[in-house]
This record gives sequence, structure tokens and C-alpha cells, in this order.
Amino acid sequence: MLYAQTRLWIVLAWTGLFASAPAQPVRLNLGMNEKAIEQVIASKILLQIYNRAQLDAHVQALPAARSNKNLLDGLLDGEVARVQIYVDKNPTLVKVTPAYYHLTTTAFARSGSGISVKSKNDLARFRVGYVRGIAHAESISEGLEKLDVIGTYEQMYKMLEHDRIDIAIDADVNGQTRAKAMGYSDIVAVGSLATLELFHILHPSQSSLAPKIGSTIVAMKKSGELERLVRQYENEAIQQGVAR
Repeated sequence: MLYAQTRLWIVLAWTGLFASAPAQPVRLNLGMNEKAIEQVIASKILLQIYNRAQLDAHVQALPAARSNKNLLDGLLDGEVARVQIYVDKNPTLVKVTPAYYHLTTTAFARSGSGISVKSKNDLARFRVGYVRGIAHAESISEGLEKLDVIGTYEQMYKMLEHDRIDIAIDADVNGQTRAKAMGYSDIVAVGSLATLELFHILHPSQSSLAPKIGSTIVAMKKSGELERLVRQYENEAIQQGVAR
């Protein structure tokens, strides 16, 4: 009898111990558009947001179009940062609000070309290129007749340098950093076309996390922490050079 009571006490004690142990957060697998500086910056900011929200995430760099497909197929739990245009084209996905970063869609050309653009209408006269799967660049280029959809940033800037296109459409910080890293000192920004907010995206299966992440973003904005992180990671990215 005593043995049975002792054994029962041990079982209950161990059960209570495990029940009281804090649950480890599930690690989410997130996609990030590869080799884009603004995505590297956004991923660092987002991981800090996750940390404040007591969540965990792993970021995987992928071609933009593949990241989109993997998320739609349920192979990813979310994506680091996408613009509203992307959300509009993928209505089944969950947009976490508010936005936590931004990008400026920018036109790049060779210095001395005399090219200057202020709006999408100005692009119609030129041969324009953008990288496949980049929603903000695709949107600003939609409907243009002289248009190249290119596989990688390296290919796009080589085409620009060798006069196969007149304008490359890219995010401002990414284009400036990448052209410099490739040794193309004659490639410069020739016009800002749009400034767009960047949102964290979740697969519908993770939609319950959206309010928690969103409220954490709001708190970090109010405290000034988010702005500090943006400045810190932008400076680091520009100093370190292009994303690998």
C-alpha cells in the first residue's frame, strides 16, 4: 500500500513538473526574397519584432517567385516583407498590420544617358527591366511595351551596363548598393517612382499570430525602438554591401 502511494506521488509530481514547464515557441519558417538588401534589413527588423513578441522564426532566402509559390503551397509559414500590391494578388494570405518597413521603387540608368523619370508614364519611352517576382517593380512596369523580365539582379545590372536595357527598376537601397558592389560606378538613380509600405505576410494556418505580431509592431513604433532598428540595420547593410 505504501509503495503504491509513493509511486503515485512520484507520478503526480513528475506530471505536475512537466505541466508547469513553459512551452517552447514553435519556430516559423519564413521566406525572404534573396539578394535584396531591403529584404535583409526587413528580416533583421522582423526577427527583433518576433523576439519582443516571444515568438521564434527562421528566415530562408529564396527567389521571389519561388517564395510566393512555397507559401501558397503551405511549405512556408510566411514571408518577411511584401508590398500591398502583392497582397492584392494573393488574397488568401494574411497581411500583418501595421507595416513595419518601407521601400522606394526607383529607376536606375547609366550616368550621362540624360534619362530622368518622375512617373510610370515616363518609362514608356525606354527599354525597361525588372527582376521576376518583385511585385513593386512588376506593378510600376505593367503595360510597358519594351520590357524585359529578368532572372536575377546581377543579370539586370549587367544588361543595363551593356546597353541592353535603358532602365532597371529596383528598390532604392538595393540598387545603389548592388551597382556599386558590381563595380558599375556609372549606374545611378534617375527617379523615385513610389514609396511603398512593407508588411509581414503569414500563411492562413498561422493567422492567429497576426494580432500578437501587429500589437508588438505598434508598441515598438510608439517607443521609438522600431525607428532605431531601421536606422541601425540600414547603416549596417550599406556598409557591408550586397546581400549574398
